[in-house]
Amino acid sequence: MRRQKAEKSCAGEAQSSRARAGFTLLEMLIVIAVGITLAAVAIPVLSSAMTNMRINSAVSQFTGALASARYQAIQNSQIYTFALTTPANTYVVTKTGANPVVYNAVQLSPYVTISGSGSASSPFTYTLCPNGIVYGAGGACPGNQPASLIFTYNGRQIDLAVSGVGNVTSTIIH
Repeated sequence: MRRQKAEKSCAGEAQSSRARAGFTLLEMLIVIAVGITLAAVAIPVLSSAMTNMRINSAVSQFTGALASARYQAIQNSQIYTFALTTPANTYVVTKTGANPVVYNAVQLSPYVTISGSGSASSPFTYTLCPNGIVYGAGGACPGNQPASLIFTYNGRQIDLAVSGVGNVTSTIIH
């Protein structure tokens, strides 16, 4: 009799440990519901972060390229031009003078739309003088006021203004 009770006791423990080893349907549904809720919250946040990264990257790339061309003008004591063409979003740096040198076109971010403010139209040309001054189109120093640019992507807009000394200031519009 004792032996039968011991066997039943062991069998009962085995069954209860097997029952405890899995998840119930209700537990699984709760975990799935929590996962769906977290995904629903994370997707808009991720989309907004991607928008910010893409537009900020394009602004940073433009600013760095313009600064690099300005430093070349100062270092080589030559007039350089920086021409940004839209909607292709490419820029070309040219060393002007007796022996002009046109460097290869470089593509900015294809995701971002670039336009000029006011009456400015593509290509947007900046003249970089050997003394560090930046003018607008004309290819001569002195020249016109540099054009302001508008970078737009997925409803986000950043206005860029280039000062006479090559400083680029950005203003987030929305």
